[in-house]
Amino acid sequence: MNVSLFIGSITGTLVEEMNLRYLYAIMGIFLLLAATASAGSFTAEMDVDTYVDADSANQSFADSDLLWAASQGAEPKALVYLSFINLLGSQGIFKPEQIASATLTLDAAKVDKPGKIKAYYLHGEALDTMTWYDKLDYNAEVSSSPEDVEKVGSYTLDVTSIIKKAVETCTEGCGYSIVLVAEDNATVGFASSETSGNGPVLKYETEE
Repeated sequence: MNVSLFIGSITGTLVEEMNLRYLYAIMGIFLLLAATASAGSFTAEMDVDTYVDADSANQSFADSDLLWAASQGAEPKALVYLSFINLLGSQGIFKPEQIASATLTLDAAKVDKPGKIKAYYLHGEALDTMTWYDKLDYNAEVSSSPEDVEKVGSYTLDVTSIIKKAVETCTEGCGYSIVLVAEDNATVGFASSETSGNGPVLKYETEE
């Protein structure tokens, strides 16, 4: 048997095995990344935070330091709109069941009348020019539990169902928002993103 051919055959086999091992290693890394890409904690980036006011129906308030939510009886008189940049798909989040929990933290900077505040899902983006006359309708069937706001301070709403709905409808990049609605004749002013570090913060956790 030709020794050079024999050595060449062995060398070729070893190179093939090394290439296969390298390929398997690379594939393993990609599989590991795919399995863990959507696991972790994320903070959503605010796009627009504003409110609309029935008593100033032609005005927009995107530059306001306070975001007012108010109601009179059962009727809302001021609504807060929080629109977020949609990064769900780029974060590897494609199914609602991947969301383990989601919270919206708000700083009640002024409480004229205490009462309940509830968060609702809105399919779409809130514009900084929006007024009471052209406000967007939120989804009344997807909401947080009501939160009692009795005094100035920090409050956290469980918005898991809202973010699950956002994943269901907006993974491909469409806009989504959260609308704050006052109940029980409440009138509350929340700190906006225009303030220093006390604006609304949306965080969500994903399953391992």
